Amino acid sequence: MRILGMDIATTTGLCMLDGDRYVFARAFHWEGKYSGQVFRHFRKTLYKIVEDNRIEYGAAEEPLRTDIEIKGKPTEDKPEPESTRPPMKTFQRIYGLCAIAEEVFEAHKVPFKYVNQGTWRKAFTGNGRATKNDSLAYAQLIDKTITSLDAAESLGVAWWLRGHLDPRFASPRGDLFEPTLIPTRKETPF
Repeated sequence: MRILGMDIATTTGLCMLDGDRYVFARAFHWEGKYSGQVFRHFRKTLYKIVEDNRIEYGAAEEPLRTDIEIKGKPTEDKPEPESTRPPMKTFQRIYGLCAIAEEVFEAHKVPFKYVNQGTWRKAFTGNGRATKNDSLAYAQLIDKTITSLDAAESLGVAWWLRGHLDPRFASPRGDLFEPTLIPTRKETPF
């Protein structure tokens, strides 16, 4: 079962699992100054990844909701900063990338799902409110070379999808019967 998990944004995390085998987790920054250029690069790259790796299932984290408010970072001047909303341009870019992902998977006749952030984080870390850094720490248990938060989160989405499709992989974190991923590259003792 070849699956692709994605954390879609201007920098997108992509992770491929093949059954119980971890294949890769990477972050891609889409080229282009304008949205149309970014969309074109994303589509061409994703189409080729799905095709070349014979992906059978795909999932992505649900995109941001337009009614969200993000807490500002505290400073000395404002220890309790006001919440703000991302600009509409951000939503247009993310929703455009998500639409392209759906189209690419449909072009390949590959089933595609969105998953809520709290749902995949609960499956991956055991905590639905885990932070991006928590996800990175768990991802580094599987592949210590993962340094990108986007790649780590795509691994979490792929982890959830695998458990969603095959209940044998849906055990909670820390469970005695939790499956382990086997890296594709061979580790050497030196």
